[in-house]
Amino acid sequence: MINDKIKGFFYGADYNPDQWDEEVWREDIRQMKVHGVNVVTLPVFSWAKLQPSEEEFDFSWLDKIVNLLYENGIFINMATPTAAQPAWMSKKYPDITRTDIYGRKRKHGGRVNFCPNSSNYKRLSSTIAGKMAEHYKNNPAIVLWHVNNEYGAYCYCENCRQAFIQWLKNKYITLENLNKCWYTSFWGHTIYDFDEIEVPSALTEILPGALAGRDGTYFQPMAIDYNRFMSNSLLECFNGEVQEIRKYHKETSITTNIWSISHELDLFRWGEQCDVASWDSYPSNKDHPSVIAFRHDVIRGLKKGKPFLLMEQTPSQQNWQAYNAQKRPGVMRLLSYQCIAHGADGIMFFQWRQSLGACEKFHAAMVPHVGHENTRIGKELCKLGKELQYLQDKIIDSRTESKVAIIMDWANWWGVEYSSGPSVDLTYIDRIMKYYKALYDLNIPLDIVEPTSDLSKYEIVIAPLLYMVSDASIENINKFVSRGGTFITTFFSGIVDENDIVRLGGYPGAFKELLGIWVEEVDALYPDMKNGIRVEKQLEENEKTFECKLICEVVHNENAIVLGTFTEDYYKGLPAITENSYGSGKAIYVASEPEDNLIKVLIEKYCGEKNIKPIFKTDAEVEITRRVKENNEYIFILNHSNILQKVSLGKNSYTDLFNGEILENEIEIEPKDVLILSLHHCL
Repeated sequence: MINDKIKGFFYGADYNPDQWDEEVWREDIRQMKVHGVNVVTLPVFSWAKLQPSEEEFDFSWLDKIVNLLYENGIFINMATPTAAQPAWMSKKYPDITRTDIYGRKRKHGGRVNFCPNSSNYKRLSSTIAGKMAEHYKNNPAIVLWHVNNEYGAYCYCENCRQAFIQWLKNKYITLENLNKCWYTSFWGHTIYDFDEIEVPSALTEILPGALAGRDGTYFQPMAIDYNRFMSNSLLECFNGEVQEIRKYHKETSITTNIWSISHELDLFRWGEQCDVASWDSYPSNKDHPSVIAFRHDVIRGLKKGKPFLLMEQTPSQQNWQAYNAQKRPGVMRLLSYQCIAHGADGIMFFQWRQSLGACEKFHAAMVPHVGHENTRIGKELCKLGKELQYLQDKIIDSRTESKVAIIMDWANWWGVEYSSGPSVDLTYIDRIMKYYKALYDLNIPLDIVEPTSDLSKYEIVIAPLLYMVSDASIENINKFVSRGGTFITTFFSGIVDENDIVRLGGYPGAFKELLGIWVEEVDALYPDMKNGIRVEKQLEENEKTFECKLICEVVHNENAIVLGTFTEDYYKGLPAITENSYGSGKAIYVASEPEDNLIKVLIEKYCGEKNIKPIFKTDAEVEITRRVKENNEYIFILNHSNILQKVSLGKNSYTDLFNGEILENEIEIEPKDVLILSLHHCL
């Protein structure tokens, strides 16, 4: 569990008592008890009040609220306030504020407006973290430390340039090696002195928004390295604060809240440094439940399957989306349990009490502007709090057991989306979602892993659009297949090494031997164009034809079995889907983007071969997940639809964890409702 002082789920919110008079605090405590809140996060963004000047620290107001909360049985997730430095600090040390991608030096304002390579910022952020940790070193109220808030903003200043140069020296050692890995002979960019290196920005090698709103670049290796460097620079800031906290809090877990599935940060590296992974989930009402589920699974994967914490979600509407729709009745509870179903051991909200002013005043909170709990959302929140208390620690520390994994890699993401070709529509996460959703619809659990992760516990590994692969990744995947695993990958995979340099000898260079094919050409289809894939009997008994789009590759078969061929254009009749035996396993290649029905056929075929079965078969709008602890299985049934649904439980009987009722055979579940069932195995 996150902290054994809280035996069950963490349940609470960001709390900003410094925005309110002390007379409001007592009412806050009353309502927290009514809601079932057991932990709050504070004092995020309160650096200016905690440190009025460089030499002055004032924890008196924070002491009052911490003591009041603890006296009333509410624990503290103690947050360092370093995402928003005080105005005096920006004025005294102007190197702290960021320089944007256009080379413009920012003034004080906003938040996350700091340069991660400013020595003054690193010194002062570590100092406030250390002062807080020392001040609260023996305080029993603290159950978690929360560093900064939603890291991710890049900087392009001279401090960053100098730090980037040093990072490159450490990585490449020699200029000869750097020039080779960056391919600087192109366009006469050969570098003869490290000091000639500039940061990749809009003033040098970056083309902001050039690729359908995404940034383009003239030199992908340089731009990818800058992303690696910036992710690492921000992580060093995090670790600087962690080191100070650890001097006084040896055992308490430390985390930072990840902003969605951030493109800016290599989250696997961050997962290595956090004791608990935590993140902020703010889906649109238009997002399909599978999209939200995927994000939860990514976060769970950062700690190799350990439970995570949902640090922020909104009780109802956001304030920053184009259309800030309310969450419909039941949806807040449904999405909270979906998070738990995918591995969370805590549900937190932003924020406790709705702000009176500034840009978040219309962002929903547990206590809205009306000021009491007698609202639709308030009643739902109180119900959720009571249910989580009732569940106690039954589900806490349970894990998801998966035989299927999807490979995701941040450097690959950067490489794909910086690429000038073959198609501006070639986006990485969208390709992953095609395969993720097929598994989601089939209620087959999966993990999100890196290319170099230990794959030995999986039967099937899927790597959509694995464009960039290192030698270590190739060896790891080959080993997985040779030992009996099934590997599925797609078009535009295995093309380049970790420096975005093409692997020669024909595509997919990294996987030619594994897949038993080679690709001569990569054809990009316009959005209004389609092709077809006619599948063989090994895939579909009736030899059906399915649509495909986006990319079609000209594939030459060498050793593989052809499972499907293209139906149109000059590559009509050539392989579109192949299967190759390699050692004791199989490697499958999909040379286009098939319609969803064909992806589902593929997934069902290879899961069937490995005897991987759905938890329960249901309507596509009913999500089923499972968490396991010791002898206990916990089955989550989530009805995302607007109609009553029926679910067959098979031959087993289950206990409804909410009311203790024994359930068998077929059950019904109301729209937007949740069931949690337990199945006990006796040893």
